[in-house]
Amino acid sequence: MRRTLTLAMVVVGIALAAVGYVSSAGWSAQTLADADPAFVAAPLLFVVGVVLMVGAAVVYELLPDRE
Repeated sequence: MRRTLTLAMVVVGIALAAVGYVSSAGWSAQTLADADPAFVAAPLLFVVGVVLMVGAAVVYELLPDRE
């Protein structure tokens, strides 16, 4: 149970962090003023993804192992 939950949290966290990173980078910006994120919540997605990945370690340590 804890492995499955931890793995799910890590996978979702990596996906959210990747989408947030790619969406917040101004890849096609010609100037610094044009380097706005693709959507406003893109940096928030990155932060939520990182928090989920850190939370996965906490979940793995706090949930009891099946014996």
